Amino acid sequence: QVRNIQRLLMHEHYNNISQLNDIALLELDHPVQCSYYVQLACVPDASLRVSELRNCYVSGWGATTARSSDYPDVLQEAPVHLLDTHLCNSSRWYAGAIHNNNLCAGYAYGLIDTCQ
Repeated sequence: QVRNIQRLLMHEHYNNISQLNDIALLELDHPVQCSYYVQLACVPDASLRVSELRNCYVSGWGATTARSSDYPDVLQEAPVHLLDTHLCNSSRWYAGAIHNNNLCAGYAYGLIDTCQ
C-alpha cells in the first residue's frame, strides 16, 4: 500500500539536537487496509497513569544487536518493562541522560531496549 502524508504533526517542543520530544503523528491521504503487514498500533487508555502500565512494547527499525551498523528492513517489536528513571540515571547506567519526559524501558540485565 502506498500513501502520501497529508499532514505531519511534530511535538511543539521537539529539539533536533537533544532529541527531546521526538514524536510525531502522520495523517495519511487515504485510510490503510489492515492486513498481516499493516496493523493498528496499540495504545493504552488515556485515563491510565504510566505507573499503571503493565504490558509495554517498543518498536522501530534500529539495530538489533549491540554496536551494530546493520538495520532491519522489517519493523521490529519487543515487550519491555518500564524501569525506574532514577535507576536508569544512576552512574552505572545512563548517568543522568534520561530526561523527565522520557520513559526508561527494557530489562535490568540488558539485551532488549531502545538505546543505541
